[in-house]
Amino acid sequence: MSAGGLSLKLCPVLGSRCPLGRGGDCHHRRKEGVGPPAVLPGCQGTPSRHAGGPTSSLPPHSGSSKGKDINTIKSLRVLRVLRPLKTIKRLPKLKAVFDCVVNSLKNVLNILIVYMLFMFIFAVVAVQLFKGKFFYCTDESKEFEKDCRGEYLVYEKDNEVKAQKREWKKYEFHYDNVLWALLTLFTVSTGEGWPQVLKHSVDATYENQGPSPGYRMEMSIFYVVYFVVFPFFFVNIFVALIIITFQEQGDKMMEEYSLEKNERACIDFAISAKPLTRHMPQNRQSFQYRMWQFVVSPPFEYTIMAMIALNTIVLMMKFYDASDAYENVLKMFNNVFTSLFSLECLLKIMAFGVLNYFRDAWNIFDFVTVLGSITDILVTEFGVEPPR
Repeated sequence: MSAGGLSLKLCPVLGSRCPLGRGGDCHHRRKEGVGPPAVLPGCQGTPSRHAGGPTSSLPPHSGSSKGKDINTIKSLRVLRVLRPLKTIKRLPKLKAVFDCVVNSLKNVLNILIVYMLFMFIFAVVAVQLFKGKFFYCTDESKEFEKDCRGEYLVYEKDNEVKAQKREWKKYEFHYDNVLWALLTLFTVSTGEGWPQVLKHSVDATYENQGPSPGYRMEMSIFYVVYFVVFPFFFVNIFVALIIITFQEQGDKMMEEYSLEKNERACIDFAISAKPLTRHMPQNRQSFQYRMWQFVVSPPFEYTIMAMIALNTIVLMMKFYDASDAYENVLKMFNNVFTSLFSLECLLKIMAFGVLNYFRDAWNIFDFVTVLGSITDILVTEFGVEPPR
């Protein structure tokens, strides 16, 4: 079709008539990707519609940005896991526990500052003691870094020999700087894997030198003090703060019932109190009564306590690769203590009676201990096989 000498053709892009260029081709084409048609130089007219529809004005990559927004919104679904917390306000007791935990966090924050201060002090001390001393050579026969060069032979399964390169490595947990010292000490305070760290500390020698088993046993004192301060002391402080908060919350609740603290203590004692029983023979002229007076007297109790202490010392005197004469002396002492403890059980049975004696849990414990010691003597000394 022509209009005033100008040839027109239906544009496949615009959906309308446009001038023809050289060779009778349309001058419009669509760019690669998503977006409106491009107008090449020499093409008359401005595109207004696509296939009879309105012109798209979306910028490039608008579809991908929409997808990212949708994914961001979908991530908010994680908040659904907080729905069970709605039950707190509907259960008064659960709400009281939740309030106590929240209130205790205020006090825990102050203790946490002191905790971090002490942790920093121990970290600085650890850096001074162990920095650069947690290195080792993969070839255990090489002690110094300068010798940890080249290759060495490793004998694997089926008598296979493999050559490996010597490497100067560092243990996973070390004290080369304060940050790593804090991380290592925190790992030790959890109670998991700390024996390995203790072994590395005891075996540490000098910088640029590998470990030597038990080189500095005195370094174990550092961990003993650390365990007393942190896992035993500070952890219990955190627990105590929560318990105190619970008690204060309980005091507030009890004040509503107009009960003082002493009155509540009396009520709790009256509820939990149990009558004490004392097994004493009725006939004060009998032999059993005189025996009862003897076993409950303070001198008898002090004598038994001294025997227990001495027996404990004897048990601590055992060590590896001791001489036969030394072992025989220890066995003799153990046999003597076993005989004395057996006599104690016999005297108490005569004083209290069989039934009354076994009503006490501590007496049962003493009897089982003595019975086990006698069985051990019969088996080891006289070769008597225990009943099966």
